[in-house]
Amino acid sequence: MSLGFLHPLLLWGLAAAALPLLVHLFFRRRPRPTPFPALDFLFQARRENQRRLRLRKLLLFLARTFLLAAVALAIARPELLRPQEAAAAARGPAATAIVLDASASMTYRLGGRSLFERARQDALQALASLGNDEPATALVCGGGEAPRAEPAGFDKAAVRRVLEEAEPTALHADMSGCAAAAARALSESASASMLSQRLVLATDLTASAWRLDAAAPLVQTPRGAVRPEVTLLDAARGEPLPDLGVADLSVEPDPAAGPRGFRVTVAVANRGRAAAEDVPLQLRTGLAPAGPVALRAFVTVPPGGVVKKQLSLTLPAGGTTGLTVSLPGDALEYDDARALVVDVPREVRALLVDGAASPVKHRDAAFFAEAALASPASPVRPTVVDGESLSRTRFADHDVVLLLNVRSLGPKAEELRTFVEKGGGLFVAMGDQVDPDTYAEQLGGLLPRPLHVVKTAAEKGQPGAAERAARFATLDQAHPALSLFAGAAAEGITGARTYRYMLLRPARKGEGDQVLMAFDDGSPALVAARRGAGRVLLYTSTADREWSDWPIRTSFLPALQRFVSWLAGSLEERRTTSVPVGVPRALGAPEGKKVVAVVGPDGKERRPGSLAGAGPGGAAEVTPDRPGLWQVKVAEGGQERLDPSLAFAAVPDAREADTSRLEPSELTAWFGGQGHAHVAADAAPRSERPTPLWSLLLLAAVVLFLAEGLLLA
Repeated sequence: MSLGFLHPLLLWGLAAAALPLLVHLFFRRRPRPTPFPALDFLFQARRENQRRLRLRKLLLFLARTFLLAAVALAIARPELLRPQEAAAAARGPAATAIVLDASASMTYRLGGRSLFERARQDALQALASLGNDEPATALVCGGGEAPRAEPAGFDKAAVRRVLEEAEPTALHADMSGCAAAAARALSESASASMLSQRLVLATDLTASAWRLDAAAPLVQTPRGAVRPEVTLLDAARGEPLPDLGVADLSVEPDPAAGPRGFRVTVAVANRGRAAAEDVPLQLRTGLAPAGPVALRAFVTVPPGGVVKKQLSLTLPAGGTTGLTVSLPGDALEYDDARALVVDVPREVRALLVDGAASPVKHRDAAFFAEAALASPASPVRPTVVDGESLSRTRFADHDVVLLLNVRSLGPKAEELRTFVEKGGGLFVAMGDQVDPDTYAEQLGGLLPRPLHVVKTAAEKGQPGAAERAARFATLDQAHPALSLFAGAAAEGITGARTYRYMLLRPARKGEGDQVLMAFDDGSPALVAARRGAGRVLLYTSTADREWSDWPIRTSFLPALQRFVSWLAGSLEERRTTSVPVGVPRALGAPEGKKVVAVVGPDGKERRPGSLAGAGPGGAAEVTPDRPGLWQVKVAEGGQERLDPSLAFAAVPDAREADTSRLEPSELTAWFGGQGHAHVAADAAPRSERPTPLWSLLLLAAVVLFLAEGLLLA
């Protein structure tokens, strides 16, 4: 233990303790001895009485001296300090800025209470321990940019309200930035030039909250920049924070499981020192907060490790749905679940018009296309008709029409045009039956580009034909229809050989088209265009083996399935369905609709007042404040309803799910070393609180004053 003084400059008052001595010396009498035998008897009695009075005077002298010394020491307010706190003791009154960590990691529960509740109590205790002559301010660090704190002032009630009304968030907090903001508030204080400066930070000391590569906070005073005294209040009381959470969740199509089959990959992280064995996993489906459980599994995670678990899932229907993977609840519920939104392929009805039917299957124009679309993993349900049956078929009963080497549509051409412009899809493949002039007459303006003439790159079956055949040289892998063939997967297409193909005329001015695939001579192989609300794909070779060997290669099946799916509108174009908590999410409403509200995972609506940019254009922007599935409500025709196609998932911030803690020595070194910073278990626990002595000294002064009176009596 060591002794410290809250007001050491007032120790000059100890000089008053010398006053009794000076008075005693000043009034001390030295009588001159005069012999007088008759009085010897009286002198002997007097000497016996003086021995009693001498002790009384000594006690009176000591009482007066200690009385004045006790009063002087009490004014200086001495305290007993622990050795490790002596260097960090406050040196007189200080302007104090209190920072309360309200990030997601502070929702960790320890001993039946959250770290945030502990930290708030610590911050309130720190505020209560300040003297009336010490100005204060408070700042709640709850995510996003560091908020601006008011300059330190003497309205302690307002500071207390800030702390009492604070609530934990689901966001990431930058404690380094908040400490800098608190230092700026002290710099703006009117007492910056007169008092010392102090920062009190109530936090859990998680490593992700600190940027130790940034400059430590300084307080600007008229004397220049100074380092503040820093007290770090550890809400965890030095204990580790073990946690088990869902670190990642991804999903991809699983053709082996069918057209609506998915492979779900879950990553589970163990941030504890003990292995987590046979932890149950639950996979729920649906956009509702608590959808039905589709799968259950178990996972074992080593200490400090991450384990990935793959699950195979088949969804019952197409459309937009949610997937939520959850673990049993633990001390940190923030990362116990993770969700995402999946666009499940809906069943596509495709009409294949066979323009060159043949009893020999491999020579039939629709044979390979029908086989590709009718596979078990395909979301397409094909129907094949020939030219004679076409007149009895309604295009409106289907989603996509495939014209495969069709000579003429006759009176059905106008119906096809209406079908496409109203949102239908059209795929056109060439062949010997196709006449450019007939197509120009019947499908003029519908095709991406007018047909020109057939080019023969090599005669099929002739020696060296395979080497001279044309090959696909360029692919627009960013397009949804071809995104499956990104990277090395493109070899499955570029290896195909094409012996004959249709050359195209330049696109008409004002009619936008997009070349998705081209041959090695630059001629278009696959061209896309939009016509009205519909989509069109023009393939300049055949969908059978007459002009190309692509139909017998493995890439033909998935390519044709994606072509048809894109034409039907079931492939989303670069749709992002997940966003981290705290990151704005743009909501683009479909034509004719307006975003009016979003519904969070808590089931509560956020109406346009809380939606940035929710205006007549129908679009809006929302910043999710908690992880989970978010749904969007739109207005259409005077009615409001949830639009599943706009749903999205907010995922936990990985930084807040990481509960690893900093060593206290790292933080104190960053703040300037032990001379400027120290870590306390809480604001002022009784066992570690400096023991005030001034009240005891005042009590002693009162006792000494009474003793003086008794001695004088």
